[in-house]
Amino acid sequence: MSAQPIPQRIAPLTWRRPTFVWTPLALAAAIGWPAALFYQDQTPQRLALVAGAAVFAIALTTLGIGWAMGRPPKARRVVVVHVVIAMFIAALVAPFVLTQVLAAVADYKQDGAGQQFNLDMSLAMTPLVIVVGLPIGLVSGILFAWIALARPRVDSADIVDDFRSDVQPFR
Repeated sequence: MSAQPIPQRIAPLTWRRPTFVWTPLALAAAIGWPAALFYQDQTPQRLALVAGAAVFAIALTTLGIGWAMGRPPKARRVVVVHVVIAMFIAALVAPFVLTQVLAAVADYKQDGAGQQFNLDMSLAMTPLVIVVGLPIGLVSGILFAWIALARPRVDSADIVDDFRSDVQPFR
């Protein structure tokens, strides 16, 4: 019996072609829609853009590492999970970073004013940021996965031919 490779039943996702058009479009849609919610106020809009960029930097890095290790995603849900986990990490870190930035700004305006911003404030904001951030990460991940990635086109005749050669008669 010769050792033949096991047929791959679920083909991995591929980048939608042309990649240089679809990937930036997917990132713009996934990062831009939360920022569009704040069209009246530029400060939260900028914060949403920076947070979205950080989330997708983390998510695309972990996806790239998986791809480099020979495990490309086979389903869009895998990509969405990477984005949601990256959003969770960013949501856990965001209150602590924001509190430190606010303390630095307060100290710059008036010496000693930054002492009002402490760890308790960060811990109090963390659940709110997670509750708001995770649904945004879910929708952004779904948008990115559907716009940037595609299933490879496989002809049904190719699938039948692949499996016919694997059938062994009973002995």
